[in-house]
Amino acid sequence: MEPVDMVNDPNRPRPIFWRVLVQPNVAQSVSKGGIALPDDTRDSQDILNYIGRIVAMGKLAYTHARLQGEDDMPKVGDWVIYGRYAGQMLSYKGVKLLMINDDEVLGIAPDPDSLKIYV
Repeated sequence: MEPVDMVNDPNRPRPIFWRVLVQPNVAQSVSKGGIALPDDTRDSQDILNYIGRIVAMGKLAYTHARLQGEDDMPKVGDWVIYGRYAGQMLSYKGVKLLMINDDEVLGIAPDPDSLKIYV
C-alpha cells in the first residue's frame, strides 16, 4: 500500500502550541523476497517502530529558551525518532498519526530504512 502524503493535506489535524504531528513509518506488508507478511508480523513491526515523519508543527514548537543554540532543529518533512509511549495516537482518513510534544522527539533519523530499533 502506497503511503499517504499528510503534509500536503489541508484538512489534516493541526497541532497547536508546542505539539508536533508525526506520521509513523508504515510496516512492510511484503518481505524483500516477495512473501506476503501476516497481520501479526506487521503488528509486531508497528510496535517496534518509533520512527515517523513530521507532518505539521505548532507555532511554539522548538521556540523555548532551553532549545536556543541548537543548530539542527527538526522541521516539517523530517524523519524523527520518538519514545515508545510518546503522544496521543489518532487516525485520520485511515492513516495513523501521533500528536506529541516537541520535547518527546529524541532525534532526527537520516533515513528510516537505515535504522533498526531493538527493544
